[in-house]
Amino acid sequence: MIGGILILRNNYYWRLDYFGMQWDYLKTEVAFFDYSNNGLVNGIFFKKRTNPYLASNPQTAKSVPILLYHGVIKDPNWQPDEVNVRYDDFREHMFALKKAGWQTVTLEDYLAFSRGEKQLPEKSFLLTFDDGRSDSFYPVDPILKVLDYNASMYIITNRLFSEIGEQGHFHLSKTEFEKMFESGRWQLASHGRDDHDLITINPNGEKGHFLSNKKWKEEEKRLETDQEYRTRIYEDFLNSKNDIEKKLGVRVFSFAYPFGDIGRTTENFPESRGEVLDEARNVYDLSFCQTASGDFPTNYPEKAFLAKRISVSSFLSAKDLLYILEHIEDKRIPYEDNFSQNDGWKVGWGKLEMKNNSMMISNTKEDEIGQAFLLGTYPWKDYFTKAKIKIMKNGKISLGARYKDGNNYMSCDFSEDNVTLTQKINLEIKSEVTVSLKTNLQSGREAEIGALVKGDEMSCFLDGKAVVSGPIEKNLDSGGISFRIWNPIERDVSLVVKDFKVLEAVPVVENAVKKIK
Repeated sequence: MIGGILILRNNYYWRLDYFGMQWDYLKTEVAFFDYSNNGLVNGIFFKKRTNPYLASNPQTAKSVPILLYHGVIKDPNWQPDEVNVRYDDFREHMFALKKAGWQTVTLEDYLAFSRGEKQLPEKSFLLTFDDGRSDSFYPVDPILKVLDYNASMYIITNRLFSEIGEQGHFHLSKTEFEKMFESGRWQLASHGRDDHDLITINPNGEKGHFLSNKKWKEEEKRLETDQEYRTRIYEDFLNSKNDIEKKLGVRVFSFAYPFGDIGRTTENFPESRGEVLDEARNVYDLSFCQTASGDFPTNYPEKAFLAKRISVSSFLSAKDLLYILEHIEDKRIPYEDNFSQNDGWKVGWGKLEMKNNSMMISNTKEDEIGQAFLLGTYPWKDYFTKAKIKIMKNGKISLGARYKDGNNYMSCDFSEDNVTLTQKINLEIKSEVTVSLKTNLQSGREAEIGALVKGDEMSCFLDGKAVVSGPIEKNLDSGGISFRIWNPIERDVSLVVKDFKVLEAVPVVENAVKKIK
């Protein structure tokens, strides 16, 4: 008898976790029927069982957002943090997405879409979880089953593959991963082997991220060489892939960077960003990092190896999540905004307010600059944009065009005494040309600023007149609109924007005062 009890105790189907999932499934069925029909009574007596928002969408997706979750916490005493999410909040996120017509896609679907090889239905999204945690699987799987959703789990392989043991373990076991995969609702991928562990990065014993830093070799009193660094991270990429493929018998072709770090937090090796991506590309077909504050939160079919994920926690409500996903859908030219409400402006840094038919952008104690960009404009190519602006508190202002993210854009920069056309690519300012011009913007006067991008040329406008023009590199063949204000000396800055318009591009005017040859 004792032997039988021990056998049952270690059997996946006799664990309390498993029975809890079956009970959660039944409760979720009832809860979703209640949610989708605005009440049980209304659903039973006045609604059909099949709702119209579950029907397939004939439109195709222009871009695909990717959501990232970690733990889904049921403990009622848990206090929200920026990583995990309450169970009730996660369930509401998924219910709201389903009701709004959003459907999950597989990693294979997304990879083919990113390469331009496959079209996906409008409102397609990829659902991902990091770390291979028990509290990402047991609370989530019943919800996926009810909604006919699928998800991908990114596994840290040096913390896994123990035999199934006591209940309440933090990471999932080999047996549990096998059951996940067998369900058909989960795909498995790599989150590295040792690269969640910090390494020593200098002779003082300070620690840093595994992928973005060179390792200090104490026995030789030196940092590892470039080649030693590349070999170390390549082997981690390869070993984590092999761990999963050999032990679970599944194909692994995607990788999620621990901490979303692709070189952003380096302490001793600034070149790590390029090296990390190159070595990961040698092993995987696709990789994921988290969106930075100035990034468009969706992914286009650009044959990009690196995809960006929206990190979701309990601080993001279902309403706010839907707002983001609804506004990433492409906007069309001509376009205008009187700022009666927020039509998709996203804060990159600082603070954003809509008030009195205007948009106010300002800095905060945490951010030296204020910046906002318009969702749904990433694929724009040729256009003329203009707006009325007023500096409320001293600062320099920029109107960005062909804006891809905070490190890749063209901009018209206006100060009190000059106008500068700036081109920034991969963190580096590629070109700048400045025209001396008394703008009188610091006086608080209302002015109209504008930018024209057409083909490989951009022009900056002030009060309807072209001021400076120059060429655009092919890296910036498309991109959206942004506004920015900053002051290198005084941190208290704010900008008001009104009457924003975007028109089809017209021929570049011939009265540009200065042109880069």
